[in-house]
Amino acid sequence: MSDFNPLQKYFRQPKIYVSLPSKGLYYAPGSFQGDYNSVPIMAMTGIDEIVMRTPDALFNGEAAYKVIESCCPYIKDAKSVPSIDIDTLLMAIKIATFGPTLRIDQTCPHCQHENEYELDLNALIEHFKTQKFVNHLEIDQNLSIKIRPLTFEQANYFGVENFKLQKTALQAQNIEDEDAKTTTVNQIFSDLSELQLTLLLASIESVQVDNTTVTDQTHIITWLKNMEREIFDLIKNKLEDNKNNWSAPDQEVQCGNCQTASTVKPVLDQSNFFV
Repeated sequence: MSDFNPLQKYFRQPKIYVSLPSKGLYYAPGSFQGDYNSVPIMAMTGIDEIVMRTPDALFNGEAAYKVIESCCPYIKDAKSVPSIDIDTLLMAIKIATFGPTLRIDQTCPHCQHENEYELDLNALIEHFKTQKFVNHLEIDQNLSIKIRPLTFEQANYFGVENFKLQKTALQAQNIEDEDAKTTTVNQIFSDLSELQLTLLLASIESVQVDNTTVTDQTHIITWLKNMEREIFDLIKNKLEDNKNNWSAPDQEVQCGNCQTASTVKPVLDQSNFFV
């Protein structure tokens, strides 16, 4: 039997090409192969669309992993993709599949009129190209920290765990026994603290102290647990600044009824982004 498939000319072809905001940095060896300045993006297949509508796969990130690897041939391991590239890749896939428009519904804060706005995804992709990930934090002349973005897998993990803890916190409010409620709430706070420590550890690539570079995670986590609050807050605030800088910016819109100007926040949540 011949290996030639006469249907090959009807296979998917790249629809657009994008430049990765990460500039190809922070990828694990072998997880990305190609030119980060010109990454081909293909439209989703019918199977991809089914995967993106599977609740369990969406919740744990498996759906997005599969679709990114399907539509971005340069991506060999979507779990290893640095989180700063994810929004660009998902927007590019949406453009290749459905076109460059993102529709957002919003109630006017002035007259309560229901509006539907159309945002240009190409403009948002251009915005992310101008961003720079700040990967260095200097505490003092003898102490500095090298920061790295979370991988897509890590970002999904922390998002899911935080969601679970927030849900448990809400459920705890319904516990009638005060002792049981106190025990549950204390455990939630303890788990949240541990989760934040784990997030900080995942975000630190190395620590430079005097002339020594520390990469041992056991040493770093012990330091995180024993550092002064001021240093802890500096690290946490820097990570928060990076997170805010790498979120989609508010977009100016105008109410179709009363013409009042306001802003909308583009929601790039993979759970409803491709619906």
